[in-house]
Amino acid sequence: MRRPVLASLLLAVTLSSCVPGGVREVQFREGPAGSEVLASRLLTDQVVPRGRLVSVQEAVARAPEGSLLVVCGRQWRLSRPWGLCTHLSRKLAPGLLTEAPGITGGGLLRGGVQTVSTSRLEAREVVIVLDVGVRQEQLPALRAEATRLNGTPYRVAGLLDREGGLDCSTYQNALQHALGLPAVVPFNGPWNLYLPQDALKMPGARVLWVGVRGG
Repeated sequence: MRRPVLASLLLAVTLSSCVPGGVREVQFREGPAGSEVLASRLLTDQVVPRGRLVSVQEAVARAPEGSLLVVCGRQWRLSRPWGLCTHLSRKLAPGLLTEAPGITGGGLLRGGVQTVSTSRLEAREVVIVLDVGVRQEQLPALRAEATRLNGTPYRVAGLLDREGGLDCSTYQNALQHALGLPAVVPFNGPWNLYLPQDALKMPGARVLWVGVRGG
């Protein structure tokens, strides 16, 4: 992201003290086994059905191929003004993810969209695994589209979309569209961005696992 754009975002957050979703910290706890959790309420209620609250490593390992991985922190920080959840990835195959890593993940320096090892997420604080409608028979098409888009430059869509490229949210939207599925992240008008955290608002998204570091 260009420095003036980032500086403007940080200034806006400082002045407004506004956090997307209004949640500054999560401390997940277990609820009754066998219950379902509404994805859009997960960060607010912070209750996960018993048996689905696991370690980050286990959540990533258990994630079905094609599922979306929403990467979050336990606490909101000024250095990541986009909310608690700041990144999206997707399980492409056993041991492999496909994603558009951001500035801190090397997206600008290492070619944007890329396939990486699942070990990339092991140090993250929270990883939420979502079923976003991808089925087994669609996996070949998903992998083909990931191959086609590999190397697409990193750009923050909504702010710099006229320059082309993809960020972590618009990349996952592109994969969905290639399968004839709805976007996982809507455009957030007030923030003029596609916020990764908004993937939890996708209609029909199901929470499969919640991974917490040290969990």
